[in-house]
Amino acid sequence: MDPVARFADEAAAFEQWLLSGTDRGADAARACLIRLLELYRAGMDLPPEWSDNLEGRADVKRVADEEWRRAYEASGRLPLDSYSTVFDPMTVPGEAPVIGSLSDDLADIYRDVMTGLRACNLGDRAGAIWEWSFGLHSHWGAHATGAMRALHWWLSNNGPDRLSDDEAG
Repeated sequence: MDPVARFADEAAAFEQWLLSGTDRGADAARACLIRLLELYRAGMDLPPEWSDNLEGRADVKRVADEEWRRAYEASGRLPLDSYSTVFDPMTVPGEAPVIGSLSDDLADIYRDVMTGLRACNLGDRAGAIWEWSFGLHSHWGAHATGAMRALHWWLSNNGPDRLSDDEAG
C-alpha cells in the first residue's frame, strides 16, 4: 500500500478510536497504545516533508480549538492522565522531569494528524505529507512517544495481561 494512503488510514482509525470509542480503563489504555504505535509506524514510512509542490500554495487550515478540546475531553476515558517525562532524553546528565499529560498529548496528535488528513481528503497530498512528516519530527512524534511510554508503564503495572492479545493463540 502507498505509505501516504496507509498513514491516512491510520489517522482515520486514530480519529475513530479517540472520538467515538467507548472502551475504558485498561482496555482503553491498550487500544490507545496500539493506535499510537500504528500511527507512529506508518509515519516512519512517509516520504520527506518538503516538496516543490508546496511552493506558492496556501497553508493547510489547522483544526480549530473547539475540536482540539473535544479530543482532549475524549481522552478522559483513559485510566491515567499525568505522567513524568523529560523534554530532551539526550541531555546527559538528565534534566529535571516535568509533568506530561496524556490528554494534551492525544489532543495535540489529533490536531496535527487531522489537519493533514483533511488536506489529503481535499486532494492536497503535498500539504498532507508536510503536516504529517514535519509534525512527526517536530511535534506530534514527541507527544506520541511520551504517551506510548506512559501507557506501557501503566499497563505493565495495572493491567499486565493487557500488553498481550488475550484473543491470540
